[in-house]
Amino acid sequence: MTEKIEVITSDEVVHDIDTCVVWGVDGPNGMLTVPAKRGSNLVVPGTHGELHIPAKKYGAANLVLQMWVRGVNPDGTIPADGDARRVFVENLRELVAIFTVDEQVTLRHTLSDGSAREITGEVTDTIEPDISGWGRWSLGQLAVALNCAHPFWSDPDPVQSVVTSGSPTLLTEFAGMTAPVEDLLITFGPQSNPRLEQPSTEIWVRINRVIEPGQTITIDTSTWEVYGTGGVAGGLYEDLEYGGRGTTRWFALSPEPSGAPIVELTETSGGGGTVTITGKRKYKIG
Repeated sequence: MTEKIEVITSDEVVHDIDTCVVWGVDGPNGMLTVPAKRGSNLVVPGTHGELHIPAKKYGAANLVLQMWVRGVNPDGTIPADGDARRVFVENLRELVAIFTVDEQVTLRHTLSDGSAREITGEVTDTIEPDISGWGRWSLGQLAVALNCAHPFWSDPDPVQSVVTSGSPTLLTEFAGMTAPVEDLLITFGPQSNPRLEQPSTEIWVRINRVIEPGQTITIDTSTWEVYGTGGVAGGLYEDLEYGGRGTTRWFALSPEPSGAPIVELTETSGGGGTVTITGKRKYKIG
C-alpha cells in the first residue's frame, strides 16, 4: 500500500493532499519530528555534570510540512497548455484553504502497511507560497507549521484488551505504541477490591469495593470520572486509590522496551476477575 497524508477539517471532510501536489508532503521529515521534553536536570555545586531528573513531560509537538504544488489534474494527468496555469492556481488555493479554514486541522498519516495515525494541530506561521515557472511548468513550494498541543500521534480508533486476574498479561492489542497512553477506559467486572498495575512503571489503580455479579465499575482517566452499572452504589471516588511514578492520571500505560505493555490484575475474591482496558495507542512520530 502507498503511504499518504490526509487533512481532516472540522466538518469531518477528508482531504487527500496528493490530489494537488506532486508527492504530497515532501518526504517524511515533518512526520518524524519528536516533541521536546520539558524541564531540565539539576546542577549541583561542586559536582561534575548534572543530576538527572527522570520522567520529564513532553512539550507540544511542532511540525513543519514542506509541500510542492503543480498544475496537475486530480488523476495525475497534465492539463492542456491553456489550462495548466489555471489548474495550478486552483490547486494552490485549495491546498492553502485546507490549512486555513479552521482553528485546527487533523493530519492522518497512512503507512505502507495500511495502519494509520493522527495528530491535531493549529497553523501557527504564515503560509507564503514560493512560485516559479509558467504554464504547465508552474511550480509552487509552501511550508505549513503546525503546533500540536497534544504532542503524540494516536490511532484513529481505540483498541481494547481484556485482562484476567492471576498472572501478568501482555496487552498485545497495544503493541507498537511508542508514547504514554493516559486517556483510558478501565472497566472492572465482578470481583473484590481489584488492583491493576503495570509492574515496569509501578503505576497502579485500585477500587476498594466488592463488585457484584452483573455490575461493572469504569474509570475514565481522561475525564477523571468513575461510574458503575448494574446498581453500583455511590461513593466510588472515595473507594478509588492510585499511585506510581511518571503520571498524574489515575492510570496510564507506558511503552515497554521489549514490546507490548505488561499489566497485572489482582483481587481478593479468589481469582477469575477481569478488567477491560480501552484506549488509542500513542506514538512519538507519525
